[in-house]
Amino acid sequence: MTLRLDPTKFRRDLTAHSVSFFAVDQTVTVDDATIDALILESAAAGNRPARICLHTMPDADFHEMVVLERTGHYFPPHRHPFKGESLHVIEGQIAVFTFDDEGAVLGAVPLGRDGNLISRVGANVWHLTLPLTDPVIYHESKPGPCLGPRDRDFAPWAPRRTIADTWSEYCADLLARTGIAI
Repeated sequence: MTLRLDPTKFRRDLTAHSVSFFAVDQTVTVDDATIDALILESAAAGNRPARICLHTMPDADFHEMVVLERTGHYFPPHRHPFKGESLHVIEGQIAVFTFDDEGAVLGAVPLGRDGNLISRVGANVWHLTLPLTDPVIYHESKPGPCLGPRDRDFAPWAPRRTIADTWSEYCADLLARTGIAI
């Protein structure tokens, strides 16, 4: 039997860019079985990134998500003009990079259960999260509501995600220059 997310607790959002679910109720619990089900939901969708939104709607004032990212996927460096965000690793490892306005690395922090656990990126700070394990699962929190494309600016100096050879080289170079090992 395939373990999937309980539809009485989580509803699928078919309009999202990743495999996404919203909590049905305002009180929700995430346990190991929920994490296992999220991993299976990602696998069933071709190993795409996946998330469980612990809030019930995109227009919620506060957003908390359990996010699953995989190696081989890239979301370009970006910033949220009016919002900071925090990441807390649950399983695996991820690197959090911050940049200046020209794309120079300001910080590179690996997060994982055996080291740094939490990172916060302030509002209007260019940043990139890069999975170091497949998968990495983390808890992300930030102010809502979701403003769609107005919620973020993509860095003009970074590769777009539509050109895989370009961004895979960019990510490999970031890791090599900062000494973060996969």
